[in-house]
Amino acid sequence: MQTPISKHNGQQRFIETLAESDLFRGYQTAFHTLTGLPLNLRAQEDEEFVEEVMTRKGVAGVVRSSVPVRVGKTPVALLETGGVRLEAATAESFAPLANALLDDDRTAAEIHGARVHFNQAPVMSPSRYQAAITILRSFALQLGECAHRMLFAHTTNEPQAVRNAKIYIHAHLAESMTLEQVAGAVNVSPFHFCKIFKRATGLTFTDFVNRARVEKAKRMLMKPDARITEVAYDVGFQSLSHFNRSFRRIASESPTEFRGRIREERGHALAA
Repeated sequence: MQTPISKHNGQQRFIETLAESDLFRGYQTAFHTLTGLPLNLRAQEDEEFVEEVMTRKGVAGVVRSSVPVRVGKTPVALLETGGVRLEAATAESFAPLANALLDDDRTAAEIHGARVHFNQAPVMSPSRYQAAITILRSFALQLGECAHRMLFAHTTNEPQAVRNAKIYIHAHLAESMTLEQVAGAVNVSPFHFCKIFKRATGLTFTDFVNRARVEKAKRMLMKPDARITEVAYDVGFQSLSHFNRSFRRIASESPTEFRGRIREERGHALAA
């Protein structure tokens, strides 16, 4: 099964890496085995931005769904199902497609081929299809968490300056950092650094630093005795309000909500 990739070069490479991950490949195979449907991952397109689950129905009654994958609150990719019919094929249900093809001056051979494809489309009950979409929504959340971690990992196809910059950023998270400072530390001009960093990571320097700080804050907040105010300053935020805003934007919950959820999950695990 092919995974189409598009959009800007930085995000294209990032989504391609995500699509080649063991997590996605394993789920792709399992989903196909369970439902008989292909599952693809592609980058979001600027001209057709999808923020919620979208199901489209073609003229022949074949439906396809797209489920957004988010890094924090930002949709970066789409999980897409193959075409499926939610009702059995009949001669009458093919008629709208046949008429559309005739209006488009298609040949008899092309219309016959379309009918064969139409009849071969898998059929699934609406309730079973909705269950499959619910499973995809859960997987999209898991894939988004994986994508978030991958943003900070070192990859072999990155420029050396980008790899060195990531190392420098993580080593100095608690300090105030500027793009010019990091560019100087890796021996490139600020303009060139800004360009190659965005191309390699799909993020601006500022967004990457904020996300790295929030990721570190999450690990620190898992310690019961860590105070939120101290964590905010320890990871490099200059004010508690900035920390709270950035944390909510990236993690889709406040630091207090994150800590409460982790405690609740741990409690359920111990009780099980």
